[in-house]
Order: sequence, then structure tokens, then C-alpha cells
Amino acid sequence: MSRLTKLTWLLMVFILFGLAACGGGTPTNDPSLAITKIWQTVKVAQTQTALAASPTPSITNTPAVSPTLQASMTQTPILTPSQMPAGTQSAACDNAIGIADVTYPDGSEVVAGAPFIKTWQVKNLGPCTWDQDYSLIFGWGGVGTNWNTTPPSYFTAIVLPGETLEISVTLTAPPAAGNYAASFSLQNDKGYNFGPVQTVVVTVK
Repeated sequence: MSRLTKLTWLLMVFILFGLAACGGGTPTNDPSLAITKIWQTVKVAQTQTALAASPTPSITNTPAVSPTLQASMTQTPILTPSQMPAGTQSAACDNAIGIADVTYPDGSEVVAGAPFIKTWQVKNLGPCTWDQDYSLIFGWGGVGTNWNTTPPSYFTAIVLPGETLEISVTLTAPPAAGNYAASFSLQNDKGYNFGPVQTVVVTVK
């Protein structure tokens, strides 16, 4: 028999004895009413005992995940080699300086409509060697001329670091008198321009 059942019956016995003692041995009230009161008292005692014995559930607070933390837990996609941006060649590898205008220094006069060969001397200031895949290409300017159609002029020799090279382009003077100017750029074998621009500035009389 459980502890709760034993306690219930003991309580009923004590109440019956109490009622008998109060009535002088002869109950004056209806016995059924006494039993009903006893049973109600027992039910109240059972309820209170059960409540005392049952554990009170604890409330667990689950912390909400903040948007910042949730974003940090999102997996970052990894780029495949084909998605990686193409790298550029370091400017420290290819570098140059203009040494001199070998022909037609800036401000020279040229004959209208006549071809002329402009030559520059440049020096390799970088640690990389220049080869015949390097070139001199048209940059910008040349308004009133056709110099923007000049094809690339490829280097004619291997140029080690510290060495110099003469590079030339053939141009045609415009037919109208005036001052004309344009810039040309050195370009490496990867298609990147480097070094200072090389200028041509002439006057047509």
C-alpha cells in the first residue's frame, strides 16, 4: 500500500474517533453526512499531498539567435579556380624610364604629309627581362592625324635589367599646318602597359 493511501486511511480513522468522542458515543446527526464530510476532508488532504509531492516544472529560456550571429553561421561559398579573378603582373617586375628622344625631339618640325620615324631610347629599370613579345603601342592623342592606326612596334632585342633599347615607330605628318602631339606606351607580353608614356610632339609648317 502506498504512503498516500496509508495516510488517507489513518486520517479517516482519526476523524471517526473524534466524531464519536464529541457525540458522547451516540451520534445525533445522520451518519451518511458525517462520512461525506470525512470523505471531503480526505480528498482535500489527498490533493494537497499530491501537489506537495509533484515537482514544479522549471521554465527554460531558449536564447533567440541574433541576426548577426545567424549571418556569421551562414557558410561562405568557396570560389573555384575558374571563378577566381585573374591576377595582374606586379608593376615592380616591368618598369622603365625614358632616356632620350633619339630622333625628332618634342617641338621638331616635319614636312606636311611626309612620313617620319620617331625613335626613343628607354632603359629597363625592373627585375624582369624584356623580350620580342614586348612592344610599343599607341596610347592617346594625335587629333587630326592617323597615328591611332599605328600597329604595335615589337622590341628587336632581349633587354636585360639595367640595359637600354631604342624603339621606333613610323608616322605620317598630317597635311594641314599646326601642332600635333600623341603618346605611346610600353606594353609587356601579358598585355599590361608599364613605365612612363613616350611622347611625340611635332609642328607642321
